[in-house]
Amino acid sequence: MANFRPLQPAPMDQEAPLQPQSRSMLPQKPKRTVTLGACVACRKRKSKCDGKRPVCTCCGQKETDCVYELGPNEKPSQAMKRKNEEMQGELSNLRQLYDFLRLRPEHEAMEILRRIRDNPAETSPSQRIQELANFVRHGNLLDPQHTHSSPPPFPREHGQSVTLPSLRLALDAPSNMDSHRLPFPGILSMGVDGPASQRRRFASDTDVSARSGSSTAPPPTSLEAILSPSPSTASDDSTSDPRLLYIRNWTNVTSDTNTLVSLMSAWTTCEYNYYHYLDRDTFLDDVAHGRTDFCSPLLVNALLASACFHSSVVKDREKPFSETLLTTMFYKEARRLWDTEEGQDSLTKLQAGICLFLVLGKHGRDKVGYTFLAEACQIAHRMDLFAIESPSASQSTSHASQTNWQRVQGVTAWALFNFQLTMSFVYAFPVIIDRPPSIAIPYCEDFNSTALFQSECAKHVLILDCVDVILGDSKADGDASKRLEEARTCHYRLTQWWKSRSKHLDPDLMPTRENLLCAMMYHVNIINIFQTTLHGEATTQQSENYYDHARIATLASLKEIHRLLALQQTRHGWVDSITFVLHPITIASFGTLDEISRADMDPRSTSFDSSELYQGLRTCLRALASLTSYSYYAQPLFRLLTQKCQTLGIRLPSEVQATLDSYMTEEWTRNAASLVSSQYIADTHSHETDAENARMDAIISGWEALSLDGTGKMKGPEI
Repeated sequence: MANFRPLQPAPMDQEAPLQPQSRSMLPQKPKRTVTLGACVACRKRKSKCDGKRPVCTCCGQKETDCVYELGPNEKPSQAMKRKNEEMQGELSNLRQLYDFLRLRPEHEAMEILRRIRDNPAETSPSQRIQELANFVRHGNLLDPQHTHSSPPPFPREHGQSVTLPSLRLALDAPSNMDSHRLPFPGILSMGVDGPASQRRRFASDTDVSARSGSSTAPPPTSLEAILSPSPSTASDDSTSDPRLLYIRNWTNVTSDTNTLVSLMSAWTTCEYNYYHYLDRDTFLDDVAHGRTDFCSPLLVNALLASACFHSSVVKDREKPFSETLLTTMFYKEARRLWDTEEGQDSLTKLQAGICLFLVLGKHGRDKVGYTFLAEACQIAHRMDLFAIESPSASQSTSHASQTNWQRVQGVTAWALFNFQLTMSFVYAFPVIIDRPPSIAIPYCEDFNSTALFQSECAKHVLILDCVDVILGDSKADGDASKRLEEARTCHYRLTQWWKSRSKHLDPDLMPTRENLLCAMMYHVNIINIFQTTLHGEATTQQSENYYDHARIATLASLKEIHRLLALQQTRHGWVDSITFVLHPITIASFGTLDEISRADMDPRSTSFDSSELYQGLRTCLRALASLTSYSYYAQPLFRLLTQKCQTLGIRLPSEVQATLDSYMTEEWTRNAASLVSSQYIADTHSHETDAENARMDAIISGWEALSLDGTGKMKGPEI
C-alpha cells in the first residue's frame, strides 16, 4: 500500500483556510520611545523618563514636581548652546550697567543704584538685570514720565542675528577700563552668519510658541533677544503708520510687505532722522494715495536701496554689488528709472540723486556717485530753489496744497545745501552750491520735532563762511596773521552756535543716534578749522600762541569724539548705526595717531596702554571693527588705520587683529581695488604733503605689495 497521507475533505466556503503554524505572526514589541532629555526628578532618581509633558508618567505616579531643563524637541547640545548665549547676554548686560555707572553723571548713576536695590520679589535676578540694561540702553532717566515706568521695547531689525565671542575671552578681558574705553565690543558686534535664535530655558513644560507667539523668538534674557527682531516688528511698524504698507505698490523688486516695512523703518531711524532730505509726512501721504507730487518709483527704489545698508533683513550687506543682493536690485531699478527720466526736473528726482550718492558712497564709489549729486544740484538751480527771490508755488499740482508745496521745496533746498557742503569737505571736492537757499528754513511752527534740521541749517550757513579757512584756500593771500584770525573767528562763531542749541539736541540729555552724530560732526568741524595751522610751522610769537590754542582745541575735540563714541556704544551699539559715523571715527583715529606722534609717546612703555590717547584709539578701532561686519567701506578704512598703527609700533588689541586678518588676503585686496572708486582722504596729515596719493583710490591700488607677517609688522613699502 502506498505510503501517502490520507486526503482531508475540502474546507467549506464559510471556513477560512488554516494557516501553517510556521507563518503565524509573533507578537511585536512596541517601539521604544526616544526621549531627548529626562526631567530633573527622574535624573536624580535615575528613573526611566518617558518625556511626557507637562508631567511625565513616573512623576505622575510618584506625585513629584516635574521640571524640564530642556525645551520641547530640544537636544542637550542645543540646550548647552542656549545656556552659553544666555550667560554671554547676561555678561553683556552687566558690562553695560558697569559702563553706565562709570560714565554717566552722579544723579543718573544713583538712580540706577536705587533701582538695583529696589528689586521686586517676583522678579528673578536675570530678568531684573535685563530690565535695568534695557532701561539704561533706552535713555529714559532724564524723562520724568518714564522715571518709574518700564522702558519701551528695544528697536529691532527683522531677521537679525549676532556672532558671539567665546565666553572665556569676555571673562578674561581686563576690568580696569579707562573712562573712554568701550564695553567689550565683540558681544554686540553683528554678524550675518551668527547662530540662530535659541529657545529660552523652561521652568515648566509650556512651549515657547504659547508664550511669545513664535517658536523662533529668542528669550528676553538672551543677547539675541536684545538685537534680533520679533517676527511682529514689521506689523508693529505698519500698525503705527499704516501708510508704510503701500510701499509695495511703488517697486517691482519685491512684494514682501514685511521686508519693505522693515526697510522703511530702518531708513527712518538711520538715514531720514539725520539727513532729512525730504518731508516724510507728505512723502508717505503720496505713497498711500498713489500720487506723484512728492513720491515716485524712482525715489522709492533709490530710498530702499539706501535703506538696505541699515537693515539685517538684507543678508551679506558687507559684500557690495552681488547680483542676488537686494541692495543691488533696488539700485539697478533706480538707475533704470533715472535714465528714463532724463531731461525731466522734479523734487523727487532731486531727492533720488541724494539717495543714489549715498548708496554709492556707502560702497566706496563716491566718484561715480558725484554725478548724481551734481545733477541734483543742477535740477535745484533749474527749479530756482537757489534763486535770489524765493521760488513761487506755481508748480504745485491739483493734489498738493500751496502750503505743502512750499514746505517740501524748503526742506529739499536746505537739505541739499547742507548735504553737498558737508560732502565737499568729506570727499575733498569743490563746493557745488556756494550760497544758501532764499527760501526760509521750514518747520518754524513745529520747532521741537524738527529742531535738529533747523539747527543743522544754521550751522551750515556758518560753515559756508569758513570754507576758505577749512579748505586752506586763504593761503594764497600770503598774510599768515590774517589767516589765523579768520580761523579763530570761525571757531568762536561755531562754539556760539553750539551753545545756543536746544536742550533737546544735547547728546548727553538726549543721546539719540542723530544727536550723537551731529555732536561728533561739530567737533570734526573744529578739527578741520585748525588742521591747516597744526600741519604748518609757527614762525612768530603770535603764530606760536595761536598754534598752542589750535592744538588744545583740537585735542579737546578728539577726546570729546572718543567720549561720544563710547556713549554711542553704551546706548545703541553698532549694529544699526548711521553709516556716516565712519567719518568722525576716521578723523578721530588718525588725529589721535598724530597727537601720539607729536607727544613723542613710546608705544612700548608700560604707561602707554593706560594713556588717555591710546584708550581713545582703542575705542575707534573697536567701533570700526564692528562696522566692517555690515559696511563694506569700513573694511578698507579699518585696514588703513590698523596698518598705520603697526607702522608706528602700536600694538593692536587681539580682537582687532583677528578682524584685520580677514581683510589682508589677496582676494579681498583684488576685489577692493576693482570696486572702490573714492576721493576720500582718511589721513588728513598726508593730504598736506601729497593729496592725490592720500586718496583711498591711490592707497588701495598700492596694497597688493603689502602684507602682514605673524608678528604684525608691515612688509613692503610704507603707506
